Amino acid sequence: MIGNSLAVIGTLLWGSILGLIYFGGLWLSVRRLTTVKHQAILMLGSFVIRNALMVIGFFPVIRQGWQTALICLAGFIAVRFILIRRIKVQSC
Repeated sequence: MIGNSLAVIGTLLWGSILGLIYFGGLWLSVRRLTTVKHQAILMLGSFVIRNALMVIGFFPVIRQGWQTALICLAGFIAVRFILIRRIKVQSC
């Protein structure tokens, strides 16, 4: 029972780390848009790198089953909501 709980917590934490990398990278890319000359290259490069990291990060989780992938995705999406709230507070 405890081992199963630790696996769920670990998977949720891994999803949170992936979410922080993905949405944090997106936020940093958008902030730099006004300072770079070639915005399209910045956004395309950021998109490719962020998605490649997500494929690498989610692949081992997905291989363990759909339940594990769902838990990881819950951590990923939770970070999105947390970052949206934090960024709104900072910009106001």
